[in-house]
Amino acid sequence: MANALPNVRILPTAAQALPLLMDELRGTQLRRGLLGLATGATFVPFLQALGDELRTGRMRAEELHATHLDEYLGFTPDRRGGMVHELGTNCPPLLELLARGRFFPVPHDGEPLSLKAHELRVHRAGGVHLQLLGIGRNGHVAFNEPGTPFETGFHVTTLAPTTREDARSRFAPGEPPTQAVTSGLQTILGARKLVLCAFGKAKAKAVAAMLQGEISTACPASVIRRHTNVMVFLDKDAASELVGHHGA
Repeated sequence: MANALPNVRILPTAAQALPLLMDELRGTQLRRGLLGLATGATFVPFLQALGDELRTGRMRAEELHATHLDEYLGFTPDRRGGMVHELGTNCPPLLELLARGRFFPVPHDGEPLSLKAHELRVHRAGGVHLQLLGIGRNGHVAFNEPGTPFETGFHVTTLAPTTREDARSRFAPGEPPTQAVTSGLQTILGARKLVLCAFGKAKAKAVAAMLQGEISTACPASVIRRHTNVMVFLDKDAASELVGHHGA
């Protein structure tokens, strides 16, 4: 597959990404496919805005099917700290879509048959047309940690120490989980369009490796350069390690 150059937008602040993300959403024909959601602080404003769109009817719920990237192993949709719980907290209409069979949660049991059934369900719904992505400090995307083969589909993974540490606050006073179910890198590349967001100085080294380093499993997010339709939104801090970037 030929490597592509993502379309990179460097913004003065993270807040300026929200209207651009909403434009990406409105410009996607989701009647024929799925919106692939991502979690974490990066996407909280987007999820809240999506909830407002659905509650007010500016976006019709019957035109939306959605899924997401990953789930902690054994975390049911109502379990605090889990991804579906986070999505539903920030965007309550997603729970209505879940009840109506229009939101397809990643199987939390991680069983091979469950994962196969999930993949088939996504395929029958038209596949993911717009996949939102973040990036971890260690270059992971979804929960594909460094060393994950590019050819992977949905699978159960062991979380890296930095990933668990970054998630510690959401599980306090308990310990973060050690395993998760995740979309594989090949799965992610199957979406029609990828939109990756990264904000803050803590992401700067990973962003530089993703965009300007070797395309390698050492930085799983670098695989996005094998996709031909990628948009990347960065704030100035996240872009600060890029060669040739000198700030606004």
